[in-house]
Amino acid sequence: MAGFAVVSGFFSVVGVVIAVALLRLSARPAERFGWTAVSLTAISLVPPLLSGADTATITALLLLHLVPAAVMIPTLTRSLRARTD
Repeated sequence: MAGFAVVSGFFSVVGVVIAVALLRLSARPAERFGWTAVSLTAISLVPPLLSGADTATITALLLLHLVPAAVMIPTLTRSLRARTD
């Protein structure tokens, strides 16, 4: 469980860095961040699906990718919208 927290924290920081970069470089940072984050999340779902693990393990891994994304993506997107409005 500690590994999950570390990896989730690390990639949350990566998301913040991407959001800050888009805020500085893009005319529409919230929209671009949303598409980028959803695309990267979708890509992150491929390895669990290809792992060859049993269904319960794959389901757990997919949830461990989707839960942090479901929290971070809307939060950062709202933050970017608030800064550009």
